[in-house]
Amino acid sequence: MGELPPLEQRSLRLDNGVRATLLRDPQARRVALAAGVDAGSLHEPEAWPGLAHFLEHALFLGSAGLAGTGAFAGYVHGAGGRYNARTLGLCTQFYLEMPARELAPALERLCDLLARPLLLPERLLAEREVLHAEYLARCQDGDSQLLGALAGLLDPAHPLARFHAGARDTLEPRAPAFLADLRAWHARHYRGENLCLLLCGPQSLDELEARIRAGAASLPAGARLPAPAWPSPWPAGQDPLRLELEQPARRSMSLWWMLEHVAGRDDPALELLRQALRRGDAGGLPGALRVRGLACSARLELHPVGAGQVLLALHLELLEEGRGREERIAALCHDWLAWLRAAPERIGDPLLAENLCIAQAWDEYEQAPLERAALWLERWQRQGGVAPRLWPQPPAASALADWLKPLAQPPLLLQCCRDALAQGGFSPRFPVRHRVLPQAGLSPPRQAWRPAPVKPSPPFPAPLAVRDWPAQWRSGGADLLRPGQAALLLAWQAAPGPEAQLAGELAELALAERWAALAGEARPFGADCRLSSDGGRLSLCLSGPPAALPSLLTRLLASLREDDATGWREAWQRRRETRERQILLRRLLAHPAARTRMPTVDEDSLARRLATLDGAALASLLGGWLAGASLCGWRMGELPMAVLPPLQGLGRPAVVPPPRQALGGEHALHLGIAGSERAVLLRLLAPVGDPWLEAAWRLLAILLQGPFHQALRIEQGLGYALFSRFVDDGDGAELQFGVQSPHASVERLRQAIRDFILVRRDGLTDLDAAHLASARLAALDALDAGSRPQRVQRAVDAWLGGRPDDWPQRLHAALRRLRRDDLLAASRAMTEPGTGWRWLISR
Repeated sequence: MGELPPLEQRSLRLDNGVRATLLRDPQARRVALAAGVDAGSLHEPEAWPGLAHFLEHALFLGSAGLAGTGAFAGYVHGAGGRYNARTLGLCTQFYLEMPARELAPALERLCDLLARPLLLPERLLAEREVLHAEYLARCQDGDSQLLGALAGLLDPAHPLARFHAGARDTLEPRAPAFLADLRAWHARHYRGENLCLLLCGPQSLDELEARIRAGAASLPAGARLPAPAWPSPWPAGQDPLRLELEQPARRSMSLWWMLEHVAGRDDPALELLRQALRRGDAGGLPGALRVRGLACSARLELHPVGAGQVLLALHLELLEEGRGREERIAALCHDWLAWLRAAPERIGDPLLAENLCIAQAWDEYEQAPLERAALWLERWQRQGGVAPRLWPQPPAASALADWLKPLAQPPLLLQCCRDALAQGGFSPRFPVRHRVLPQAGLSPPRQAWRPAPVKPSPPFPAPLAVRDWPAQWRSGGADLLRPGQAALLLAWQAAPGPEAQLAGELAELALAERWAALAGEARPFGADCRLSSDGGRLSLCLSGPPAALPSLLTRLLASLREDDATGWREAWQRRRETRERQILLRRLLAHPAARTRMPTVDEDSLARRLATLDGAALASLLGGWLAGASLCGWRMGELPMAVLPPLQGLGRPAVVPPPRQALGGEHALHLGIAGSERAVLLRLLAPVGDPWLEAAWRLLAILLQGPFHQALRIEQGLGYALFSRFVDDGDGAELQFGVQSPHASVERLRQAIRDFILVRRDGLTDLDAAHLASARLAALDALDAGSRPQRVQRAVDAWLGGRPDDWPQRLHAALRRLRRDDLLAASRAMTEPGTGWRWLISR
């Protein structure tokens, strides 16, 4: 049994009624602030659809203490921080991550933003266009289309049946009535007991309390608002329905149930049910569906809807479309849930369940401060009360049985996708053709649900005698791991070319798909696997208790020998479909061309090549690729020799190859990603192995974030999704600039980024000492910050990039020595011929 992460916790209610939770993390170098408002889209006035979402945007447009439109963003970016916000149905949330030294001013500015927004009409009018662009982008999103069609089936008296995203025609900042309602809604909800603040940092609890009492004093007081008297979302007496959506190439279905919401019980029960879904052994639902050739994965989502109720959705990715198959899948899911409810102990051994909670707690703790604060805040707001229970805890079997009781009934809704529908109407706001049919009672499957048989792994060839670790492999770095763990880092590198890239992608897919099935068995024991591939290189990091790793590695590598051409092709297709559902800028970042400095092969040609291979040819291709590849290894901790036999014949032991230098000059790659908008990503690739230049670019990334946001979004109004950032991976350092726009052409976006770089190249002459010192501290913090997995990943990237072991020390020294003239020289180096400019363009 492990221990929970080292967090001290204190919860209190401030004099103005605001609930506060303080978390002391002695290892942290940054602070995370999260603010929650117990009001969201479902609470907004019916006259102004999208008002709650619009107010979330509007709060960042200036407050009494920070009057400028970009003043808050400028402060955050200038200090090396991050911020975000989102509007949910029952709550609104704001997140801020800053260097620890910025705790007091960051808290003061966040509370000023919440308490005293300016809400100026001319700024609101411009921001409405940003909101409308987001709405247009979401019109192409499959999940938004689903929820839009689902709204038409709900009780019209429940606000979930209404439109909440907001658009140009639903919000009118120039109307006095709208401004009055916006300000009144803010004054009603953003106050007192309707607010909660979560603060996590390295300071003592006493200091955190003193800071939050002083900083949050500006928030107005007020009593908690009563819950609205909404009806049940599902109309009384309405029979189960079947909802079919026209979403080509999306092979998925969902089952929906209505459950009673019980604070403090839902999270643990949901987590335990998710654990059951992750099981890869005979008791897992995904295994039973996969064996029958029906579905490959399943996931659960919980949607609080007020009135003491939640909607539970079970989403499944199908192996192929088939009208008769969906009823059979639904019947199997129904039988599986009834099987669990009859004996909840079937989910797993209580000790393993407790170990899983410990492992999950560490996973959450080791996320970036902003992401983990967002996760904890959402959990807290679902739980209600003053003090949150941060870590999920397994419920008693009896409580789980009660929670599962509604799931023993047929689902209220069965939703599925179709390539085409001959008839049906369009949903009004997120247009998608759909039709609604009565859902007949679920007929029992041809064969009642029972645990899936375990598929034996293909036999391995007789291993060669293993006497010692390959001499070329390195060891060390155990200090980067969790106590009591070990890790094996492997990297296969083949000669560049289409076949190598295809085989590398397939190897990653094979491992990732099989890992999903094995995760339920491995995670309770604390094992973890991380995979990546780019340009003909496949990397695998396997970590966990030393005794568990040989068996897990054996099973993972066995998947590379399986004769499963259909599974690999479908995995490839699912990856592409998942990427297609993201916004354009994220699709550019997820594309293989954004993961390597090497020339990339067209994805369509790879897909055509894959379609020509049967199972035997695929296995041969992978086997030949692995056997001929150079295999580099790095072992951390006390790793047992038993991990070596499974690797026999899977690569030639080698040292890390020299770093892959990017070609200089400017190159553009049109990726053919279609859409109603345009997106551009520029990668500025620094030469490998220059600590002075990398340190300077780390500083420039911090100094340029605010000006880039100001120039392209606020001054030019080009895009609503944009970023500038520094990226450090195995191939070296780079600066990235990305922007997505609903109206500007690709040429306009490229020119705007180019002009920004050229102007800023000589724009640091007025950089003052205080601003430089703040950026320097932020860069040093970023270099040292991060969880153990992040520190391991940085070490791996340096290792794969051929950097010396003292590379972090060199960067530290360079960051401390850099002056303004050095930054000017590094900024001008961006446009020199030796720097690679890589444009990735959506279409």
